[in-house]
Amino acid sequence: MFEIDRNSKVLLVDQIRTAIIARIEAFQWVQGSRLPSVRALARQLGVSIFTVSSAYEDLVAQRVIESRPGAGYYILPTDPAGTKHLEKMVPPSSLHAGFLYRALDPSQYDTPVSSGYLPPSWLADAVPASVTGRLIRSTLSCSVPAPAAGSQELRSVIAKKLRELQINASSSQIVVSIGATHAFSLIRNVMLEPGDYLLVEDPSYLLLQLKLIKDRDFNIITVPRTVDGPDLEAMEAMVKEFRPKLFLTQTLVHNPTGGNTSPAKGFRILSLAQKYDFHIVEDDIFGALCARQTLRLSSLDEWNRTFYLSGFSKVLSPALRLGYVVAPPAFVERLVEQKMYNVLCGSSLDETIVAYTLESGRYQHHLDALRQRVMQERTRAREWLGKLGVEFDEGAAEGLFLWARFPAQVDLRRLIEQAHDARIFLAPGSLFSNTRDYDQYLRLNVSHCNDPRFRQFLDAHLCSETASA
Repeated sequence: MFEIDRNSKVLLVDQIRTAIIARIEAFQWVQGSRLPSVRALARQLGVSIFTVSSAYEDLVAQRVIESRPGAGYYILPTDPAGTKHLEKMVPPSSLHAGFLYRALDPSQYDTPVSSGYLPPSWLADAVPASVTGRLIRSTLSCSVPAPAAGSQELRSVIAKKLRELQINASSSQIVVSIGATHAFSLIRNVMLEPGDYLLVEDPSYLLLQLKLIKDRDFNIITVPRTVDGPDLEAMEAMVKEFRPKLFLTQTLVHNPTGGNTSPAKGFRILSLAQKYDFHIVEDDIFGALCARQTLRLSSLDEWNRTFYLSGFSKVLSPALRLGYVVAPPAFVERLVEQKMYNVLCGSSLDETIVAYTLESGRYQHHLDALRQRVMQERTRAREWLGKLGVEFDEGAAEGLFLWARFPAQVDLRRLIEQAHDARIFLAPGSLFSNTRDYDQYLRLNVSHCNDPRFRQFLDAHLCSETASA
């Protein structure tokens, strides 16, 4: 029988679980055989029945063992390779789904150069560690769900923060969601009927998301995105012909191009919305990283034609799946109903943590530090990439992403494949577009692309391309 170390910082449950797995993998315990009963193992190890039962339940969930009612716990057989029997993951059904599947799994790559998130070390102090435990214990002890629209405390704090951005909205206009993607799905389900048209910029990360929707009963049309916003001439032609119900846009630090919509174009977009009777969804998920706090469309419109959505996973923690939508008053009740149909309610734990963090004095300091660090890394990346012949739009001067155009002689498909083999994650520009105009582009995250491993990889690859040419 194995032993446990009571002086170890590793929990007893984890020690027991690890020890059982080790004996199974070393074939010391035979597949198909019965494990000691919970009471017997607890007595032998000198631990509580609850501790052993918890370890067994974890192993059942991992499909290492199985519970047979009235008979006990038995070791499951392994596959021919000798590894634990696990449920097989269904491979992504498309290139776009594959991109998100890999982007959301940190075990897939060592260097996530094209990911949409900041490095964990940059966010380590975003949520005050001194209060996290107390907040969690307090929230869990309440044992109450979050209200369908989100807690009043959080919505009031969000409304206060929005006023600092010159966006005047009451807390009653805010619906908390499980991330910004969920917020947009609520708007979509409320606003679009079968056969309706939705207008989105091209290129755009939002276009990539739309391509993933199965059984879509609405139509997608696109307008070219330039460095300072959508091509207005093309946009007016599209809305005049198709009469879309929604226009989906990112006005600040656009993903993936990094550009900001100019105020002049912002006014013109609102004028088109009024003239052709459509609503605007303003996605501001990366706006907090914008050094120049340009006016948002929502601050100009006064909730006549705009929905504003944002979230906190980018600047606080990807583990906090919490976003929100600010809607014209007439649509709030329908959005709340749609949320209840989808997920019932959100997490009171996440809402409490975010509300406290936003109210803390260190939040603004955290954002200021992030902006400065992003700008520094952006400058460094543009410098060394430019020396390798990579080009950028001059108007896109800030934000998390570089929209990088590689020389024509570079085989970008081959480069991406070799990067994958080197455990470097790269996203081709074609993912974000319905055209072939961006086949020589990569979306690069400035917080990751200065990693020495990527610099060495790219330098070696581009040098070999140049030599072969």
